Amino acid sequence: MKLRTAPLLATLTFLPSARAEVAPDITVVEEGYNYIAKLPCLGCPFLFQDTSAALNEPWRTRKDDNALLLNISLPYTCAFLALNTAPLSSGTSIPPLIHAPQVVQDFSSAELLATLATGQLEASHETALLGGGASFGLSYRYSLHSLRTTSNLQALVFHFDVAAVYSDLATPPTHHALTSPAQKMLEIVLLERPVHSATDPSPAYSIVKIALVSRTPSISSRRTIDFLAWDAHGRIGTPSHLLSYLLSAFAAFLTSGFWALFGFVMAVIVVFIVVVLLCVFGWEFWRDDYEKAQKGKHTRKSSAKGRADVESGTGRAKARFKSAEELGLGLASRGQVVGMGKSD
Repeated sequence: MKLRTAPLLATLTFLPSARAEVAPDITVVEEGYNYIAKLPCLGCPFLFQDTSAALNEPWRTRKDDNALLLNISLPYTCAFLALNTAPLSSGTSIPPLIHAPQVVQDFSSAELLATLATGQLEASHETALLGGGASFGLSYRYSLHSLRTTSNLQALVFHFDVAAVYSDLATPPTHHALTSPAQKMLEIVLLERPVHSATDPSPAYSIVKIALVSRTPSISSRRTIDFLAWDAHGRIGTPSHLLSYLLSAFAAFLTSGFWALFGFVMAVIVVFIVVVLLCVFGWEFWRDDYEKAQKGKHTRKSSAKGRADVESGTGRAKARFKSAEELGLGLASRGQVVGMGKSD
């Protein structure tokens, strides 16, 4: 959702005293739909880069009261919250990775206005903000549950709690767990908007309350996201993460240019040729001894099938006995043999 800074700009323009005022914990950008929360980061080291000499100085840390800026937006046509442009409770299985800019605790309203006007809340987490601050990756917990209301409209309560912050800009990387008992969390109350026409989105909500509150005990419906255990492909180390990574790398390879597509086509052709050759020449090689013995036995039976066996009456000679004429013995065979003797 695009920020609308016109109301805030008009306020700061006509109130010169606001230039020196410390920015409040909650700043209204658009009533009901867009807010900036300044969440204190108790015990967090302040990560900064000295850019006064226009040099690319290394990132360093110092002790300073600091806070994290959270840009909360509720798109008019969507039923989910966006935190620093990352959609939460949008129904996706892969949770978003959230980066939050770090500022000093006495960050002024004028500096906040300049940050909004220059779009630094949506800038890369590797660039320095006004005052030299950096952005941290957040390990967070969040929950969403419904509230009872006296009307037919649904109300939801959203809790967002930062558990730890991480940055690899400095050497060694900076990691800090927010374990202070005084650490606050963000609470947002959403109320369903009534539908006035057929073109109105349903269900749609607006923000009726937003505040920094004390942490509540852990509840079963709360989801915890470890910044170092997830990336854009899912939880690191799982089969689904590996599959998603390989598919993304393969898609990036195919879209990298003509030679990538040419190499893919050639690889498919080579694989096809190898499979065909294996089918043609490798069939005899992969036959086992039993199959070879059965084939030899079948061949011997086929060669002996045509032989005549008069006594057994099998083979091609399985028929009547042939007569003497048929055997070519002629008329002599018609005589009768009465006896056999020897004469002197």
